[in-house]
Amino acid sequence: MRKKQQYPARSWRKVSGAAALAAVTASSLSALSADAADAEGQTLAQTQTIAQAGSDAAVNPDGKSEPGKPVEQKLPNGEVVIDGADVSLPMTKNVISRDALDKANPQDGYEALKSVAGVSNASAKGTISDNLNIRGIQLDTYSSYRLNGGVALVNIIAIPSENKERIEALKGANALMYGLASPAGIVNLVTKQATNKDVTTLGISANSFGGYGANVDIGRRFGENKQFGLRANLSAAHLESGVRGGDGEGQFGSIAADWVVTDQLKIKLDYERYRRDVIEQSQIQQLKPVNGVIAIPHVPDPRQLLSGSWAKYKPTIENTQLRVDYAFNSDWGVLAEAGRSVGERSRFISRINGYDVNTGEGVNNVTFVRNQKYTNSYAKTELLGKFATGRLDHALTLGVMYAEREANTPSVTTVKVPQNIYTPRSLNEPTAPNTPITYSPQVAKNVGIYFYDTVSIGQQWKVLFGVRHTGYDASNTTNGVAKETSTSKISPALGVIYQITPATSLYASYMKGLEETGTAPVGTINQLTFLPPAEATQKEIGLRSMLAPGWFLTTAVFDIVRANAVINPTANVYQIDGTTHYQGLEATLNADINKQWTVNVGGQLMKAEQNSQLDKTIQGLTPENTPKLSGNISAVYRPSAVPGLSLTAGASYNAKRYINPQNQGVIPAVTVYSAGVGYSTKVFSRKTTFQVNVDNLTNKRYWNSASGGAYGIGMARGVKASAKMEF
Repeated sequence: MRKKQQYPARSWRKVSGAAALAAVTASSLSALSADAADAEGQTLAQTQTIAQAGSDAAVNPDGKSEPGKPVEQKLPNGEVVIDGADVSLPMTKNVISRDALDKANPQDGYEALKSVAGVSNASAKGTISDNLNIRGIQLDTYSSYRLNGGVALVNIIAIPSENKERIEALKGANALMYGLASPAGIVNLVTKQATNKDVTTLGISANSFGGYGANVDIGRRFGENKQFGLRANLSAAHLESGVRGGDGEGQFGSIAADWVVTDQLKIKLDYERYRRDVIEQSQIQQLKPVNGVIAIPHVPDPRQLLSGSWAKYKPTIENTQLRVDYAFNSDWGVLAEAGRSVGERSRFISRINGYDVNTGEGVNNVTFVRNQKYTNSYAKTELLGKFATGRLDHALTLGVMYAEREANTPSVTTVKVPQNIYTPRSLNEPTAPNTPITYSPQVAKNVGIYFYDTVSIGQQWKVLFGVRHTGYDASNTTNGVAKETSTSKISPALGVIYQITPATSLYASYMKGLEETGTAPVGTINQLTFLPPAEATQKEIGLRSMLAPGWFLTTAVFDIVRANAVINPTANVYQIDGTTHYQGLEATLNADINKQWTVNVGGQLMKAEQNSQLDKTIQGLTPENTPKLSGNISAVYRPSAVPGLSLTAGASYNAKRYINPQNQGVIPAVTVYSAGVGYSTKVFSRKTTFQVNVDNLTNKRYWNSASGGAYGIGMARGVKASAKMEF
């Protein structure tokens, strides 16, 4: 008898009990998502199996790894389940669970994902938005961060995690599943949903820099059959990133609603809005090379404000996504969804250059950016089902997707004021030229038509194959003249999974697809303009194994070729110049040594090389900000004498990195240490959790990134404390 397969995110059990609906990711990728919480709101597994041998490990609140495993659906009310495609995908997935997020109390995306092998920071610590590298590749600001696997978020603010059930780093997820997407992967943010268990949680947090905030999480189900669900999250904070005088305010609100209309029809809506009003720190630009070498300054005090109290950054983000699922029967179903992400901001971008590396005296170039707006729109329809041909079991997806990105691209003006990077002076607010704003609108549209089928051959083999056709059209207006760009590509994908034993699987994949190639940085001739998409190729071979109960190993070898977008040092134009070839090995081990000790280790070995067509000075050189070796290790100790107490210590390492494509300077290798204490108990009979974390334990002063012609400064030692009470 053919094994009953599950139609992942359409699982009506998740209406009545899901703490997280893996929404579009699960449906569009079928089993990419982790199973959500059961009907009582308890996690079944921190992350779902991908190769049927277990999953990439997640970490629970005590630091224990919990390999995922297939689970049986337990459905209330006799609801029909579409058992659609139990698709195991040949790629790497790392999941940060809700409990792990609570433990880390992350202030941005990097803090949430820093324990994932191959993830590094691409900007200064405390920067106002998330800028991440995965496998040496910087994720695109406008296409690489997804809400429930669907709409691409406008990532101009550090994305809040208060309403997220988990955050997933999906490495190797490419065009077949997501349309225009980086071959390195995407970051998927899965929202909390109402469960059968009422949720009322109050949390408070503070840090040693003077920041503080509070949040509330409320979830309820209503109706005779609990067919209506609501989950609301609210937070407000006084923000202190560590830069003295760089304070601000932030607010966040979200609601997730679902309605089981009938046994076969379900509707789900997610809405979130967040804003910031903060001071933006100045960037330290790289100097011009002298005899082929760039002089690198001493690392300035990261707590000193180089801009001023006038450098206000005021972004607002609004994200909306609606989804409808309909089950024809237990084998076939259809989904339709649409989403929109809108980001608006005004800001002062200040960049210090021309400084003396000994005295620090230089010039601060302050650029006024007013009324900037980005809009991402998205719609998708998919037909999913399962059937058999002889002894072969099929899990088929047929889909069509439309995505549109708009940017108004306002004109900017720049003024210059003296500043010192070591002993900064207080700067008066620069006076902007009294010139009207003009706009150079940019619109990019793409339509994808695709299918993919996962074929199960016996108990040990699965083969994934599919094709996506992408049509891309863009219009960029400059000085009132529109330039049209069109392209189309057929992107194939092929993957194989072999189940060596019930606990070990081997996989291989080959995928092609279009990806966004970035936005020109401020200060370049074509600043703020989008480059056209280019084709990327990704190959991967990996092994997943549960070595023993509580011991889980994942390892992968990958090969990525993608377009190389760089700043031409002569013309000062941001452009595509040939390709970059990334070859790497990454591995993660999560080990529960015993009831008291858990150890997590991850690392990546990378070889990357630029193949230039225009600038021969970068031919064969390493891309900027790409370490050959990176890794992290953490250990958790839970003393049996004090139930509920956990002690954590960790370290992260990055080898030296070149500061630009021409390899004209190097920032040194760095190891940063952290520690934490957690305690779970009951206060007034209410479950209460306390957490204190220390970042940069040794107060090291270091460069944490070098990209886009600028340096990122690591933040000084900081202490974060949080408490959460469940009512």
